[in-house]
Amino acid sequence: MSKEKILHAATRVFSEYGYHRASMDEIAQQAQVAKGTLYYNFPGKSQLFKAVVKAGFEDIMERTKTDLSSALPIKEQILRVLRHHLDLFLDSRHFAHIVFNEISNGIEPDVLDELKQLRREHLSFLAGILREAQCEGGVMRDVDADLAAASTIGMLESTCNYYLSHQEEYSREDLESFVFTVVAEGLFKSLD
Repeated sequence: MSKEKILHAATRVFSEYGYHRASMDEIAQQAQVAKGTLYYNFPGKSQLFKAVVKAGFEDIMERTKTDLSSALPIKEQILRVLRHHLDLFLDSRHFAHIVFNEISNGIEPDVLDELKQLRREHLSFLAGILREAQCEGGVMRDVDADLAAASTIGMLESTCNYYLSHQEEYSREDLESFVFTVVAEGLFKSLD
């Protein structure tokens, strides 16, 4: 149970302060565990960060798999997949920014390599979904699925960053509708 508490606290701290400013002391305090318990479960900040990133990617991929295996129409499935990614970018926006842009120096090289691999696996997972859509009834345009996945993630991040600094102008529903329209019109032939 304390490991789960630590991961939740670490997610909040990394999201709020970023990787470099986050401290193990703050994480232990927010998790309400002794520092010894924290270090027993995670020998260092980079290993804890890796565990948080891995848990985040696993969660979003599991939710996506569940949506795609449902009997929902393709339009609703795609909307839910996009919504999960919007949740990632909006609910933990600083964390998402770190994961997708700022993983660089200051993290042990072996952990950095593992984090980059997790990101590649996530993009590959999305590309696989798009490839399946291409094979199933010609729903998706004939585009490179890897580029489409990377472009979609990049577009989601940029759009969310813009939205966060202009929230008074747009509702969350406006954002979801815009993202869905751009992705659906750009990648898919017809979802009606």
